[in-house]
Amino acid sequence: MSEIYLDRGMTIDEVNVLLRAPMSDRERAFFRAIYETFFRANELLQCNIEDYDKNTGELIALCTKNKFNPKTRQHIKSPPKHMIISPGTQILFRKIIGNRKKGAIFINRNGRRLTKTHFQVFINELATGIGIQKVTHITETGRKYHLVTLKALREAGERHCDLNGADSQVTARGSQHSALVKERHYKKSGWGEIQDQIKRFHPAFKN
Repeated sequence: MSEIYLDRGMTIDEVNVLLRAPMSDRERAFFRAIYETFFRANELLQCNIEDYDKNTGELIALCTKNKFNPKTRQHIKSPPKHMIISPGTQILFRKIIGNRKKGAIFINRNGRRLTKTHFQVFINELATGIGIQKVTHITETGRKYHLVTLKALREAGERHCDLNGADSQVTARGSQHSALVKERHYKKSGWGEIQDQIKRFHPAFKN
């Protein structure tokens, strides 16, 4: 695929390098799912085995980010997200879930739900190690702002899907952007249409 630069600096080639780098099945499943579903990291981490349909590949995020209405100054609870993961990621999910019937999908060696910090640190170390991590700028305190992050991987998935020919308004509905002004331009798409767009146009679903 041709190299396409995004706002946060990730190209399709860089995503492919990241997802193929040496790592455990758990980390690979998490990064692939972020890229394919457009779930926020915390949304994915709150998913339980009961929220995953191993027959269809559908994954439901029940704990989604609430939207803020600037007029009422109140948060509006967002509905669950019904997204789908690719066959390759489904294989990884089966491996990391094993014989477990319920509970968190992503757990540590003690059986506890993993945190966002674990994956934030891991993706930075991995991207740095394989030579794709980039820094947008350094603050006066010396803090570096990286371009390869969990958020960047999520946004790259949506944009790469759009660049392959998907309806950008439909994928925007799937990612549930929080801006109410932008939402007025979304199509009233059901999850079936959203999943169809993902399967037809997302690079992860291409053979």
